[in-house]
Amino acid sequence: MGPRSTSRSTDDLVVGVVGAPHGVRGEVKVASRTDVPGRFRKGSRLLCDDAELVIVSVRGPADKPIVRFEGHATRTDAERLRGKSLRVSRGEARSSARGGYLWADLLGLRAETPQGEHLGSVREVLRAGETDVLVIRPDGSRPDLLVPAIASVVREVDVAGGRVVIAPQQVLE
Repeated sequence: MGPRSTSRSTDDLVVGVVGAPHGVRGEVKVASRTDVPGRFRKGSRLLCDDAELVIVSVRGPADKPIVRFEGHATRTDAERLRGKSLRVSRGEARSSARGGYLWADLLGLRAETPQGEHLGSVREVLRAGETDVLVIRPDGSRPDLLVPAIASVVREVDVAGGRVVIAPQQVLE
């Protein structure tokens, strides 16, 4: 399916959620919500509520980094950030995706077969282990289709054209 960011919102894109404080020097654990390498690095600027936070140190694994922000030097400072979303602008997210697309870009796209048959529209993108899953809402009252976002199934993503081409898998009877 190609490179993409796992951010899901439609304006500013959530790239992480602040967890519990770590230690007494203002560090926090962050639950990463992006697959963009280097999103959490020293000097990165992230939006949080109506403020901008600047990362002054980062350590640990990419999916659960331990981060300290400028102006947050105590455990009490860190505790005030708990549960808050860390965001970047859609433009920043798009430039970081380097020619790819964002999950938010997929929402609302028309899903169709390679022959042009309309399947519905992309309602949601889920992370299901190693493979992302597109949730396609068909017209009418039919149940949602869950489509693995792998190259053999998702043949084309045409954000500009407003469509995603899906080759349905065979149903075993």
